[in-house]
Amino acid sequence: LLAPYISLGIFMEVLKLWIKGCKRLMARDRTSEEDARNRINAQMPLDIKRNNADIVINNTGTLDDLNEQVRKVLFEIKRPLNWTEFWLSRQGALSALVSVVVGVLIFRKVSW
Repeated sequence: LLAPYISLGIFMEVLKLWIKGCKRLMARDRTSEEDARNRINAQMPLDIKRNNADIVINNTGTLDDLNEQVRKVLFEIKRPLNWTEFWLSRQGALSALVSVVVGVLIFRKVSW
């Protein structure tokens, strides 16, 4: 019995947030309402962003829940990399490139 009213309430809250975001964007960037709506509507859906993200922090719980999630993320990103992770990282790729260039230069110097 309450589902239609709950659905309407949720829709109205989403609409209010969308309008609030549109007004905030218009004020911040001094753009027209049409430009602000186009920019908001052109954004990637949140589900796609979540699926493409390496790390997602859900801030819908308590402050303690949020702090715990942040602590876990910080622990994960600060831990030392294993060798496979290192060679797949930017730093590892750069190290490999420098090693190859130095090796080629040494080989050329020795072969002459």
